[in-house]
Amino acid sequence: MPSRGFKYNLITVLLVLVTVGVAQRDGLVIGIPQDQYRLEGDRANLGVYPFNVNITETLVQLTPDFDIAPGLAERWENVEGNTWRFYLRQGVKFHDGTDLTAEAVKFSLDRAARAGGSIPLDESSAQIVDTYTVDITPTLDFFNRVVDNLVHPLYGIYAPSGDPGSNPVGTGPFKLDSYQRNEQLVVVRNPDYWGEPAKADKITFKFIPEGGTRALALQAGDVDLITSVPKEMIGFIANLPNLAVYESAPASYVALYLVTQTQGDNDVLKEVNLRKAINLAINRQEIVEAVWGGYALPAKTLIPPAAFGAIDERVVGYDYDPEAAKALIAEAGWTLDEAENTWSKDGEVLEVRLVAGFPPARLIAPLPEVLKGQLEAVGIQVELLEYNDIGAFYDRMAAGDSEIFIEQGSYNTADPSFIPYNLFWSPNTWGEAGEFYSWFFVNDAYDQAIEAAISTADQATSVDAMVKAMQIQVDEYAGVAPIAYVPQIYVANSKVSGVAPHPSGVNQRWTEVSLEGDN
Repeated sequence: MPSRGFKYNLITVLLVLVTVGVAQRDGLVIGIPQDQYRLEGDRANLGVYPFNVNITETLVQLTPDFDIAPGLAERWENVEGNTWRFYLRQGVKFHDGTDLTAEAVKFSLDRAARAGGSIPLDESSAQIVDTYTVDITPTLDFFNRVVDNLVHPLYGIYAPSGDPGSNPVGTGPFKLDSYQRNEQLVVVRNPDYWGEPAKADKITFKFIPEGGTRALALQAGDVDLITSVPKEMIGFIANLPNLAVYESAPASYVALYLVTQTQGDNDVLKEVNLRKAINLAINRQEIVEAVWGGYALPAKTLIPPAAFGAIDERVVGYDYDPEAAKALIAEAGWTLDEAENTWSKDGEVLEVRLVAGFPPARLIAPLPEVLKGQLEAVGIQVELLEYNDIGAFYDRMAAGDSEIFIEQGSYNTADPSFIPYNLFWSPNTWGEAGEFYSWFFVNDAYDQAIEAAISTADQATSVDAMVKAMQIQVDEYAGVAPIAYVPQIYVANSKVSGVAPHPSGVNQRWTEVSLEGDN
């Protein structure tokens, strides 16, 4: 956690900069975190997300209320089994002047199938019916959440003439102008857009990895808006003149994934009472205040209420109860050394490993240290682990050691099963290591609930199935420890208008955002 002195020094710098006017520049400038775009292969995402989603568009769109709205498809229908037919808007042009056709849709969905995503597809799933009509059939014959998942930017539609990685050619209200690795990405208004034109002539997304630096850049007038605002600064920024804080409904979550399917030397998390004890030892309200400055909500599940209603009300979850946590640890056969405040069994001290030095843990400091303190308060010793890159992290997970992994996830579709299906349904596998996420959670009853959720096209029925899944995952198995529901938070200067953060983050549209003086 940053020291009190650091905070005061930062505030002093900010106060000095408060009076600095917004610099004159060419168009709207937005400060965003580090450059994480891929430029090559089927997973190339320069035209996809997180901040330039308006280059390419999807067949259907996700509203801020998590409803489905028409996109490049005017309408759609279920024609047979799990086959869905989409009728394209006619007269829509790509940025290169070519027509939007079913051929382009198939090209794009075939690419998405090769990349992998939330919809089980292969290169036979998209079939051309005629010039402006396409059928989509998932490879999983009982998968009926097609429409709800097509809102994800992964399923954006590209012109076959472009390179989806380095030169994405879409239909969106903005088109790519330039890109400099680790520096900036620039988009300009599409003058031939089929819908309501964007209000900004030009948007420059500047990559500024460190949160405090982004905030200082905003105050100095180097940028007009920042995303991923440092949580310890939100309250202070909100009171500064000529700045406004914009907060979405919380559609993201932060949780601990507890590795239970282990092959390594540390298998303590296989004990359900210990997993429940960890949940009981966590003071979620304290974390919300310490980590997010109150701009978050304590969580019971992996499904934020902004997405699909108050699922929390139907799940017991865990209130903060350190004495109950200690009782469960003792019930699991551990003996407490009160002088040292440590537990032992068979000559081994109770210790868990918490991944702290890998995103998203680094993005939500000081969460690892706060968690360490709360768990050690009930006698559970914590080793904080550091990983320099994603490869090192995956190698460690493949070794199968029992660890706790901090995850920040976001609902980016209208499918209630989006995260539980993709991450914890045991038939899903990822990479050569095989059942990666199933190391965190494997349960037959849970799998059955997921299958019930994805086999129906009715959202209410799917929500009911997900309630059952959360009751199993959280209440019975305790394979995860939900921490908080987190909103998207932007801060902009007074010259910016039209700011409305989309709860999902990656479905953000920038068409209404403009800088004073834009046409």
